[in-house]
Amino acid sequence: MLKDFYLLNTEPNRYTKDSLKNLSSFVKSDNIECDRNFIIQNVHKYEALLIGLKHNINHEILNNASKLKCIITPTTGLNHVDLEKAKEKNIEVISLFGETEFLETVTATAELTWGILLSLLRKIPYANQSVINNNWDRDNFYGIELKDKTLGVIGYGRLGKMVANYGKAFKMNVIAYDINPKKSKDIIFLSLNKLLSMSDIVSIHLPLNKNTTKFADKKFFKNLKKGSILINTSRGEIINENELLLALKNKNILGAAVDVLGEEYSEDENWLKNNILRKYAESNENLIITPHIGGVTHDSVNKANNFIIKKFYNFLKSNYSELTNL
Repeated sequence: MLKDFYLLNTEPNRYTKDSLKNLSSFVKSDNIECDRNFIIQNVHKYEALLIGLKHNINHEILNNASKLKCIITPTTGLNHVDLEKAKEKNIEVISLFGETEFLETVTATAELTWGILLSLLRKIPYANQSVINNNWDRDNFYGIELKDKTLGVIGYGRLGKMVANYGKAFKMNVIAYDINPKKSKDIIFLSLNKLLSMSDIVSIHLPLNKNTTKFADKKFFKNLKKGSILINTSRGEIINENELLLALKNKNILGAAVDVLGEEYSEDENWLKNNILRKYAESNENLIITPHIGGVTHDSVNKANNFIIKKFYNFLKSNYSELTNL
């Protein structure tokens, strides 16, 4: 075990006892379910910070991180970490980003994509609530079938490929757009505008970066096929929420289902209450919003946690000679 090297685990409740035991075998850990104020006030004591998606590790926290050597996060997206500030302070960020071989084994987000799509098309949440309210009337819940519809996948990476395969299993016509399309016998790649104009369902699977922020802009919605469905389980910032709201209100699209919102890492405690999409969903059944649960299954979380602990250990072993093998 490393001496004088302390880690703050800010979300220990997401880890199994075995995972925590494994972590404590090579580094001294304080496992504390933290609020933001605790991290701000105590981060100066630690060499390492283990986080999830609960906290936004921005300059306010990093300015106090006088001893911090690394931030560990079992996530692929990193928009909850101020990467520029971390680089400026020479803080290593250890994540799942780029871990292609491992990530191929994690299907949770792709499965959730299909789940919210079916929930929207078949009005499952509202039918369930109707029964709970002592109503038994199926005529209120006419849905839409997927067979022979066209599925447009935007971003044909790991998750995009999985979702495309689900579409084929449902006997859909599947097309895709990718910034770097590769020749494939399995998929037809089209320009973005062509895909938007042809697709009955559009599913977004893009990483968040400067080129994809507000990717779904006014032009995007203008080119969307009238009466189509939009699904987003990537990152909220990829969609201009004002344009999505306008498309829903004007009935330019039939509906949308999203697992992410653009302000979910806001410091404002009222961000969700004031969010325009959440307000719309209060009284409209053509928008489903879930709280970024794409990767939250027992299976995927445990796999990701164990992988990131091992990756953290390898980082320490390569930088601290006194660390012995696990």
